[in-house]
Amino acid sequence: MKILPTTPDHYPGIATLYNSVDPELHLSASDFIEGDRLRDPKFKTQRWVAIEKDEVIGAGYFTQSNWFAHPQKFMIWVGVHPKHQKGGIGSALYETIMQGLQQFDPLAIRTRTTEDRPQSIRFLKKRSFQEVIRDVPSELNVQTFDPTHFAGLEDRFRDNGIEIKTLSELENDPERNQKLYDLDWEISLSVPGDLAAGIGRRGLEKYVEYAITGPSALPEGFFVATKGEEFIGLSHLLLSEKNVSLYQGLTGVKPQYRHQGIGLAMKIRAIAYAQSSGYVLIKAENDAKNKPMLAMNEKIGYVRKPALITFEKQWQLTEK
Repeated sequence: MKILPTTPDHYPGIATLYNSVDPELHLSASDFIEGDRLRDPKFKTQRWVAIEKDEVIGAGYFTQSNWFAHPQKFMIWVGVHPKHQKGGIGSALYETIMQGLQQFDPLAIRTRTTEDRPQSIRFLKKRSFQEVIRDVPSELNVQTFDPTHFAGLEDRFRDNGIEIKTLSELENDPERNQKLYDLDWEISLSVPGDLAAGIGRRGLEKYVEYAITGPSALPEGFFVATKGEEFIGLSHLLLSEKNVSLYQGLTGVKPQYRHQGIGLAMKIRAIAYAQSSGYVLIKAENDAKNKPMLAMNEKIGYVRKPALITFEKQWQLTEK
């Protein structure tokens, strides 16, 4: 077994590895090529593979992103093919990543695993990682969803001058993108959990690319609650797997307009869009501290999956 820096020639083997670790991913080499194309060059990243008899049996990387934005903070991942686990390959990849990071004088490192993988949790705790966030993934079967249970929701607030519009219906507002950017941040700050602290405030251009114009953005699946010219709430979908699944992005309403059913109404609009567009699933992910949104999702019919745990290692305390 040898550990090598990754080249595009390794991408088919890496895709096979990822799919063996998580069969729901359905990745291909082209996904990694596209990821390289879209990656912001200001973010430091490096990937390695563990090779045995010309087969990729493990992989690991460090990277940076908007979700953990700081020049000295990093995300890492290590994966080993199930047939080759418990043989020290994961440890060797981890040590390679740590050595590669030393040159950047890191402050903190994060990684994620699910609560139903005790071996991964033990691996991380042994290396001084501590749990900092617990997210609850869930899924909704769109095609079996019955919208009649939620009929008349918008009647509750329409007389107050509140309407729900799509992104496309707001395209004539010259301040649309700026208003959405500001609203997204305001809502993020009020969401229980680590959302705003974990992301940091990305620039307007990055937000627009992520939510409005990028390859995963869906203008007809982006819903905005308005009162006159004011944007008071939003809920948007993102493409997850083409023609199969969507990801539920941020849903929220300004504090002074809550408890009128606006957030729920926007989510029902999003489900109707997914139904009419032929999608099968909507996937969501919420901080375990966000009890109101978890309760809303349960009311709608989302089915919970094993919790996704973010672990963090304080480099200064453990590596120096």
